[in-house]
Amino acid sequence: MLETHLGLSSHHSGLVSARAFRSILVTVHRPQQQHWTWREVADEPHAAVLFATGEGADGTPLPVARFVPPHAVESIEWSRSSEVIAVWVPLETLRELIHDAPLRPLTLHPTPMVQAFRAFTLAIARNTEDSTSISRYAIERLLAEMVFGALLEVFAGDLPERGQAPLAERARSTMLLHREDPQFTIAELASELHVSLRHLQRAFAKLGTTPGDALRRLRVELAESLLRNPDYEVLTIEEIAAHSGFTSGLQLRRALRAEGLPSPTRIRPSR
Repeated sequence: MLETHLGLSSHHSGLVSARAFRSILVTVHRPQQQHWTWREVADEPHAAVLFATGEGADGTPLPVARFVPPHAVESIEWSRSSEVIAVWVPLETLRELIHDAPLRPLTLHPTPMVQAFRAFTLAIARNTEDSTSISRYAIERLLAEMVFGALLEVFAGDLPERGQAPLAERARSTMLLHREDPQFTIAELASELHVSLRHLQRAFAKLGTTPGDALRRLRVELAESLLRNPDYEVLTIEEIAAHSGFTSGLQLRRALRAEGLPSPTRIRPSR
């Protein structure tokens, strides 16, 4: 990814360390050059969130965070004292939020969400201890949700300029942000979107479904992907259920049945 986007080797990018969490990679750099030239790569499936400390080459403070999509053409200035932490995220992870909307480079302002994301990423980058497969899974999901949440804040702030997205689409984006939380309810969803529960139900009724069914479907999709992935075969069915927003393995089985899918043990590949 460094070679593809920056045309730099690991050494010339100032790579200090890298930690992989299945589909998400965290890299730490002390740049050897005063600027990176981010090149457009049509087939590269990763975007990056860049956190930096120190000042830019012109002596001005660096932004707290910068989001750079794969197709961007961007010149990024560093000073010799900068430390850069990059979170490389599969574009497919973001498609659930952006659908087919074009992505552009974004400065992420220091909101509580972005500050928490930065602090968590710094802690992960500097912790060199081995972690279990369960903790790696949890870290990966947290990083993905933090990227998702940080971008959602920006997109929500852009809505007056872009024209407000349909309620069902905004609801679905919010559901994706919270689907792993078994305590997240449709009433909380309506409150977060600042609409009445009845108004939310009417928006989904136009699509021939309900908010509850839509949330269940998103949780089922997550559970099915975990069950089919051999990296997570160490997790029990109850753990898969908990990580997917269900209160129990029984609730997961019922949700799978409601979506016309087989039981968890039949979905999971035989060892």
